[in-house]
Amino acid sequence: MKKLIIYLLLSIGFVVMIMPFAWMIITSFKMPSEVQQWPPKWYTKNFFSKRDVKVETKIGAVRTLKGISLSEALSFTSSKEEDNVLNISVEDDPFYRGVLTIDIKGFDYIERLSNSQFQNWLKNVDIPIEIQYDTPENFFEEVFLYFNSGSKPYFNRLEYISNLTGKFDSAISGINLISKFVNRRIKDKSEQEKFKIFLNSMKEQLFSTKEIIKKYKAGKYLVLENDEIKNIYDILSSLDLNYNGENVLNKVYNNKVVDVIKSEIKILEFYLKVYDYFKNIQSKVVNSSIVAKVMSKDEKYELLKNEISKIDNPILEEILSEKDLKDLPEKFSKKVDKYFMNEYAISISQLNSLKSLIVSYKNLLIEKNIDYTDILKGGNFNDLKYVSDERLKDSNTYKIFISKLENISSRIRNLDKFLKELMLYTDYVDEVRRVYNNSMNAWKIIKAPEFVKNIRVKNGEVIEIELSNVSPIYLSDDNLKMVSLKFSFGEVIKNVFQNYVDAWNSAPFGRYYLNTVFVATATTVLEVILASMAAYAFSWMNFPGKNLIFGIFLATMMVPGEVLLVPNFITISKFGWIDTYYALIIPWIVSVFAIFLMRQHFLAIPRELFDASKIDGCSHWKFLWKIVVPLSKPVIITGALLKFVGSWNGFLWVLIVTNSDKYRTLPVGLQNFSSDVGTLYNQLMAAATFSILPVILLFLFTQQHFVRGIARTGLK
Repeated sequence: MKKLIIYLLLSIGFVVMIMPFAWMIITSFKMPSEVQQWPPKWYTKNFFSKRDVKVETKIGAVRTLKGISLSEALSFTSSKEEDNVLNISVEDDPFYRGVLTIDIKGFDYIERLSNSQFQNWLKNVDIPIEIQYDTPENFFEEVFLYFNSGSKPYFNRLEYISNLTGKFDSAISGINLISKFVNRRIKDKSEQEKFKIFLNSMKEQLFSTKEIIKKYKAGKYLVLENDEIKNIYDILSSLDLNYNGENVLNKVYNNKVVDVIKSEIKILEFYLKVYDYFKNIQSKVVNSSIVAKVMSKDEKYELLKNEISKIDNPILEEILSEKDLKDLPEKFSKKVDKYFMNEYAISISQLNSLKSLIVSYKNLLIEKNIDYTDILKGGNFNDLKYVSDERLKDSNTYKIFISKLENISSRIRNLDKFLKELMLYTDYVDEVRRVYNNSMNAWKIIKAPEFVKNIRVKNGEVIEIELSNVSPIYLSDDNLKMVSLKFSFGEVIKNVFQNYVDAWNSAPFGRYYLNTVFVATATTVLEVILASMAAYAFSWMNFPGKNLIFGIFLATMMVPGEVLLVPNFITISKFGWIDTYYALIIPWIVSVFAIFLMRQHFLAIPRELFDASKIDGCSHWKFLWKIVVPLSKPVIITGALLKFVGSWNGFLWVLIVTNSDKYRTLPVGLQNFSSDVGTLYNQLMAAATFSILPVILLFLFTQQHFVRGIARTGLK
């Protein structure tokens, strides 16, 4: 029975001790949304071969510019957008592989709406907001961006209902104000009574309507749905706001009450008219869903070769001749920078400043529909400046650009040619980046409607459907809320370990690993050598004050390590060792605990061995390394293992004395996953797992020596 209880307690202890490590492993496999899930689960969606992903169709461009270099960023023209791309935002955990099914079968659409038909309809529509558009599709896009899909949509549930109830409060306050002047301003007693009754009735009506409107604050989505908008319109339209009598306060009533509510009715009526017309013109039906699968790396590079070959540029051709397409945009951008620095004798800082200036100018030209590319290719920069002077004369941005241009004109030779080439080459950089990203994110189409040209999934967060002869606006109004994914067994394995790949690539962990191994090994080897010599001196050699010195050594173990950080840092700074390996190794190559551990073991070695070695002419040095150390292998391995683990896990000192990734170690690297925004626990757990694996493996291989070293220390 006693044995059973002991085994039970040991089993419980093992489970309690292993649980945190097991939970860390499971968390490292989880998706971001599963980390904070409550109650927590011991499995993850990554284990399954099927998955449904929540999505939302977005109107307009969705930018995904992660991982671009500074040189590329300075060349990026933010106003340039790809036409005919339907953007679907992933409102769920990202995905990177599998067979993707987008069920758009049965969606209504139209290829293009004729401008004449659109203008005939628009004649009868009163537009209450300012809209700039070139085509019918552009008009619909601007309207839906303003009301539903923009960064601050008009029909944002909480804001809109709050604003609308605020208008009701304003109208009620207007009625209260008018009521105070009824007796003074209206002389006719019957009209007075009639108007008072009407105002009180209208006030009650507005109160009850406001309470009904408030109920729409609660809803499934952040933006009001079209049925809710229609209901609110019907509620407001049912209000009989007009007073059929005549008195001097009528005008004030109309201004304070009627106009406030009717202005909102007018806006709602416009939106509903646009939406109804937009739905009615879509006469065609999509006859097939979209099915696509992820491309292999070779297929992506083959697609990239085909697409990039269409760009005619001598610098790009030089890079392509090297046949290494990895990080192509960055390589091309750096080559372009080098060309300008050599050709025009300018520094990289000057070039970056000029790039930023030119790109802001290009964005302004695109905004004003000035085709600068054709002007520059057919002429020079002065021709473009002439056009800009005419069409941008009232623009403050252009005036600032010209002012800055005049300041640098004397510092750059052949300025006209320089500006022309810089504008065209930044376009080339932007185009190469676009083609590269599109190719690297492309998926192979298995089945799709005939108007679907390409499918891309960017960063697992945005699905782009490139369309041919169909505007994406006509596919954005249907209720696409979910796409499905299927994974092969190999893809399931890749999904399970995706966090490990992301964690490894999020920082230079290869460098951190090398630094950690080097620093831990160096400190361990040096400590073993120094501690062995010191322990031997304190155990086998006789000299004045030996016990006193050893006692002082032991006393230093009572001093908290944090107290030594400041003096050590000052010392290291004086030597000029900040951000070097010296700072990571030298302060930690002596350990009093290792000296104490080895000394106690050395004292247990029989004295006769020393006497015999003396007879054979062995010196203290030879006796230490030929006899004492081999006999003390367990304790030396124990001390070395403790030092190695301590050095491997060192965080605070490394954080203080290093400024760059070149010298940082794994524990410091783990802080990359924490920021003011939050912590990526799944990637942090993945990085922690592959960080501690070497230490665990080391302990498994040396545990016998470790246990023996601890057990035998101090025995006589």
